[in-house]
Amino acid sequence: MTKMIMLRNPNDDMQDKLNKFWTSLSAWMEQQEVIEKYFRGEYTEYDNGWNGGTFYLNIDYEQEYKIQYGESYPEFAIGNRGINIDDIKDYVEIMYERWIKADMHYSFTVEINKRFNKFQLPYKLSSGSVIGKGYKTTESIEVILDHRMFERKIAYSEEMIMSNEMLDKKCALDYIVDALQYFISVQKPDGVDKKYAAAARGICSNQDSKIYAVVKAEISEVMKLSNEYFDIRHNEYLNKAKEKREALEDLQFIEYLYNRVYALLYLLRLKVNKVDLISGNAGEQKNFEKSKNFS
Repeated sequence: MTKMIMLRNPNDDMQDKLNKFWTSLSAWMEQQEVIEKYFRGEYTEYDNGWNGGTFYLNIDYEQEYKIQYGESYPEFAIGNRGINIDDIKDYVEIMYERWIKADMHYSFTVEINKRFNKFQLPYKLSSGSVIGKGYKTTESIEVILDHRMFERKIAYSEEMIMSNEMLDKKCALDYIVDALQYFISVQKPDGVDKKYAAAARGICSNQDSKIYAVVKAEISEVMKLSNEYFDIRHNEYLNKAKEKREALEDLQFIEYLYNRVYALLYLLRLKVNKVDLISGNAGEQKNFEKSKNFS
């Protein structure tokens, strides 16, 4: 007798995750310590007469949404159809921009992304914007490396790759490749191949392993694509071998290259040892500028 396998409707599964995220966020916002610590004073009230004094939120959602988005707060729509990702995106982003204290933006971002990960939603809050995660994983990046030279470029690229404009997508590709180049440049050994090898050992220390071989080859191939094949990060028409660099004008191919580099860099970031790698000093920045012509 053949066993019948019942498949869940993926839309039902996603709705369940969205509902759980919304419930968790709402409960988090109701906590006294959260209100006092995270929210700007103009959005909170203090009641002396109950339970020895308590903080609570006093937010005019209708007014806030009209100021931020030029439209009404979709309270009734959410009640009728349920929460969707656009509702969550708008709510989280207005929280970040208007309601949360500026010095708590980082901690708030961590809290939001913990919930996206916990409820397996392929999104993240980055620089105040909720964006789709291009890299599908249950792992999250815990180590923050050099912000100006590295993390900021990745964040910019994540926003720009979602644009429909050719220039924005090309800039996103430039930024993500630049971030990868920086990561490689601050590896301790001198010499291009040795730096590639050091980065690959961060994934697998056994140099006889096929994993090590695959990662090292991928780093080498991605940098070759950037430096020799296409007009990525380079204004020069010809590469070092005096061969013509091809102009990238295919949006889908740009997205493919972006996601290929993003996936490699994400893996490298997951495995990185911050203490051994990046200190953000001027010497490393100088080395990075010199290393932009790696091939």
